[in-house]
Amino acid sequence: MNPSRLILVVLATVVIFAAGVVTGSLITRKTTRFQIAQPFWGRFEMTRRAVDDMGRRGQLTAEQHVRLEEIIRDHQELIADYFNILEPDVQQVFRKMRENIREELSADQRKQFEELSRKRINSRSGGSPEKRPKRGGEPEMPPPVERGPRPPN
Repeated sequence: MNPSRLILVVLATVVIFAAGVVTGSLITRKTTRFQIAQPFWGRFEMTRRAVDDMGRRGQLTAEQHVRLEEIIRDHQELIADYFNILEPDVQQVFRKMRENIREELSADQRKQFEELSRKRINSRSGGSPEKRPKRGGEPEMPPPVERGPRPPN
């Protein structure tokens, strides 16, 4: 094989590999960025729809619409930050609650409690634990607007 052709093949392989790494990291980042803020997803969507509706009706200037979208995204990011901080504590509270409940139940009651809890989790998430979507599989929120540091409140 011609040396210049070999260099081109190696270079193409490196470029393809690098593109795969970049794509994989972007997909991972995009699907996990706002997973914590999911309890508030509906509120943000409701607000965004109201803003979009006002924009369609001509009740907002283009500048207002852009700024309102930025405000919504900023607050989504803020909520996500809060949940990143609080989630471990919240999870521990739920864990402790379930532990305390189990301590109060008889063996048969504990078994029934576990069974009902599993059914509730499976019905909310759409199937058995194996078929349930992982946290990153939840609906995506739009990426935050690139901006400088937050001004102090």
